[in-house]
Parts: sequence; C-alpha cells; structure tokens
Amino acid sequence: MVTALWYLLRTGMPWRDLPERYGPWNTVYTRFRRWGASGLWHRLLACLAKRATGQLRHLDCSHIKLHQHGANPPGGQSAQAMGRTKGGLNTKLSALVDRHGRAVALSLSSGSQHDQHAVGPVLARARGHRIVADKGFDADVFRQKLRQQRTRCCIPPKRGRRQRIRFHRGYYRCRHQIENFFGRIKVHRRISTRYEKLALTFLAFVQFAAILDWLTREV
Repeated sequence: MVTALWYLLRTGMPWRDLPERYGPWNTVYTRFRRWGASGLWHRLLACLAKRATGQLRHLDCSHIKLHQHGANPPGGQSAQAMGRTKGGLNTKLSALVDRHGRAVALSLSSGSQHDQHAVGPVLARARGHRIVADKGFDADVFRQKLRQQRTRCCIPPKRGRRQRIRFHRGYYRCRHQIENFFGRIKVHRRISTRYEKLALTFLAFVQFAAILDWLTREV
C-alpha cells in the first residue's frame, strides 16, 4: 500500500492508471483517503517533528499550480484551498521547518490569500523559538502577533520602512533551508502540480512527502 502511494507521489499519474501489481486503484484511494481523514499523516509528521533541532524555525509559503483535472471540486474551489491569481488557479502551501530544513508544520490555503494570513495555522508550532522569514512578513501587525505568542523573529525590514529594525544577518543566511525543503518535495510530480480535487488528499500527499524527507535527512 505504501509503495503504491509512493509510486503515485513520484509519477503524478491518475488514480485509475495505477498498475495492477499494486492492487485495485479504488482500494488504494479509499484507504489513503481514510488515513488522511483520520489524521494519520498529520500525527506521523508531528511525531517526527518532536525531533526538530535548534532554535531557528524557517517560515515561508510556496504556490502550487492547479491541474485542470482538479479544478472542479465538490463544494467549490474556495472550500478546497484553491484561489485565482494572475498566474491562474493555484494553492498556497505554508511550511515551518527546523534548522536542517525538515518540516515541523504544514498547512494549505487559497493561492490568493496573503502569506501573513496563510501561515496562521503553523505559527503555534514556533512558540518559544525564533522565526526566520523574508521581507514579505515585515509588518507591525505580524510582528505584534509573534510577540503575543512569545515568539522571536528575524525578519529584514522593507526598504520603505521608516522605523529602523535590526535583524540577525547570520540567522537570515540560513533561510535557504526552507527553499531547499520546497525544492525537495516538489521533485515529486504530485506535489509540484496539484491534481487532487480535495484539499484533504492533497495535504495528505504533502505530509507523506515531508515524512519521506524526514526519513532521508536524519542527522
């Protein structure tokens, strides 16, 4: 079963085209959807995230293009974390990773949602640590929100900011870890392009890819 899911993750093929050696495609799909609905992948990732090291937590979002086969989900696009931007329909993946670029928390949102709002579900996992993020997160409201939850930050100020804000350049040089994380999981075709109509199943594939990334990057 897990081998079939890995094959689907790597190739991005339609469920119905799954080779017969992996069993009936509808059996694999039904079980995978049940696992996702039960929170299995979320719990496995949370278990691995307990082994995250360092005080730094790198934060960012990444856009994922939506394939036309997944563009008409039940309940409407907005209910399945889909949004329209200048680049067309897409989904926004928010991620929080440790100093080695391993996922600590993941969430999905509409592609049209601003990054500062999209990362809301993952911020709780950064409590007591220092968040490293780019200039897109430089806003007084966002900084205040981090202070309220006792989370420090390393965010460079925008060029037009009147009040000068210092940030640790050494910490900021490590921000490539989250970009590397996005690059690694997007090697899988089912992550680089969204084929899934349901946010539940797509997030489950993202979590599955993050778990595999953890297992190959143990330090």
